[in-house]
Amino acid sequence: MPFRTRDFTLFLLAVAFIVVGITATVEEDLSSRGQSASVASFVSDAESIEYEAVVPGGREVPRASRLAELRAKIADFVFPEVAVVEEEVVEEEVEEVSVEPGTITLCGNYRTINPVWSPAGLQFEIVEGARLVYRETEKAVVDEFGVSSVMPEREVVAQLPLRGAPQAAKSCIPTDVVGIALDGSLIRNNEYTLYRVFGEETLVGYALDGFPIYGLSARNGDECGGVAMATGYGYVLSAEREGVLGCFSGAPVSL
Repeated sequence: MPFRTRDFTLFLLAVAFIVVGITATVEEDLSSRGQSASVASFVSDAESIEYEAVVPGGREVPRASRLAELRAKIADFVFPEVAVVEEEVVEEEVEEVSVEPGTITLCGNYRTINPVWSPAGLQFEIVEGARLVYRETEKAVVDEFGVSSVMPEREVVAQLPLRGAPQAAKSCIPTDVVGIALDGSLIRNNEYTLYRVFGEETLVGYALDGFPIYGLSARNGDECGGVAMATGYGYVLSAEREGVLGCFSGAPVSL
C-alpha cells in the first residue's frame, strides 16, 4: 500500500500529542509536588544546627496510567470508530399464485422496466447472508487539515437474498427483468434465446429471488423451471418454455 500524505500528517499529529502530553504530565507532577509538600525540621546533636527537609505529599497518579489514557485519546482522535450501516434486502411485493408447468405466470400489474443500470465493473460477493452486486470506485476526500486523498469506495447496486430451497408458494413475475447476468447485464425474461447457447453446467447469472440461473437443460424442471443441481436448487432454461423463468420460487427483490 503506498504511503499517503494524510497518513504521514496523522502520524506527526499523534507524535505531537504524545510529546505535549508527556510534557504536561511532568510539569503537573512537579507543580503538585511543590504545592503539596510538607516541611519537617530536625536538629543535629553534633553541631546544634537546625536542618529542614522537604517531604513530598499529596496524591500521585502513576505515570503509566496517564500515558495509557493519553494514548487512548489520541487513538480515538486519529482512528475514530466508523458506524457500519447494514442494508436490508427489500423484496418485491408480489402475489403468490398457482402455476401450471410450462407456462409463464405474470402478475396482474406486470410491467416492463428500464432502471438506470450500467454493467461496467460489476462483481458478486456474499456478505452477511446476502449476495451483493457492486463495483469498486474511488472517492476524493479532503480532511479537516485540507489534505486531499483518494479513498476506495464500494458502490452496491443490488442485494440479492441467499436461499437454500424453493418456497412452497410460488410468486408471479412482476417485471420483464428477472435476474442479473454474470457480466453485469440485466436478464430479461423474453430474451431466453440469448442464453440457450449455454448448457446446464454453465452459470448464467442470478435471479432476483436469489437462485442461480443455468443454461439449457433437457431435464424437466418444476413449474418455475427449477431443478436440483449439485450445488443446490437453481433454474435451468428449457426448449419448451418461452421465457427464462416460468415464475419465481422465492419472493424477488426490486431494482
